[in-house]
Amino acid sequence: MRFRDRADAGRRLATLLLNYGGHDTRVFGMNGGGVRVAYEVAQALGAPLELWVSRLVEVPVQPGSRLGAVAEGEGFFLNAETVRSVDVPASQMTQWMDAEAGEVALEAQRLRGGHPRMEPGASTAVLVVEGIAVEDLRVYAALRGLRRRSPRKLVLAAPVAAGEELERLRLEADEVLCRHPVWALLTVEHAYDDFHGLPDIEVRQLLDRARERRPGREVPGAEVAGEWL
Repeated sequence: MRFRDRADAGRRLATLLLNYGGHDTRVFGMNGGGVRVAYEVAQALGAPLELWVSRLVEVPVQPGSRLGAVAEGEGFFLNAETVRSVDVPASQMTQWMDAEAGEVALEAQRLRGGHPRMEPGASTAVLVVEGIAVEDLRVYAALRGLRRRSPRKLVLAAPVAAGEELERLRLEADEVLCRHPVWALLTVEHAYDDFHGLPDIEVRQLLDRARERRPGREVPGAEVAGEWL
């Protein structure tokens, strides 16, 4: 299965989540293309949409080596294998993680444009990502950040994902849903015909549009950065 673009992926993914429509559900799109996918899910469910930022933390002294990831909500995930292999003090690793946490806060502020963050509260929180490749540590950190905000239920939803990661992620979420699981997925873009980078302005427009319109209601002529909503 291939998806035409993120909007197509979101509409197909939404069919797996219809049981959550009409309930106290809040949809969180992970930064990057996840917001575009999540927009379609939120509209189909009649649920509010929010951004959830997560970033990788690399080891400066070993380019390409992933120490872990940090996310909003004080979500932290460490790659145990990397921690064992890097010959630096734990305090140095903490500094690297803290520095990236600061970048997470700045990115979230920039993309929300001054709007306060919507919290999961006592709702069902659905984290939507554009796909899950092998060892995508950002997803783990994002789930942990949302979990710390005490949602009633935490759901992870992805259009496409590596099967081995889905099994591991079942330990982090109450439910994991995937439209197209595959045995191995090294790069998410291979599942899309159109996988252009999502500019900040498009993310902000999607979030603004979701705030302004009643979820599920069609707005003729609504357009975001060249893509029909």
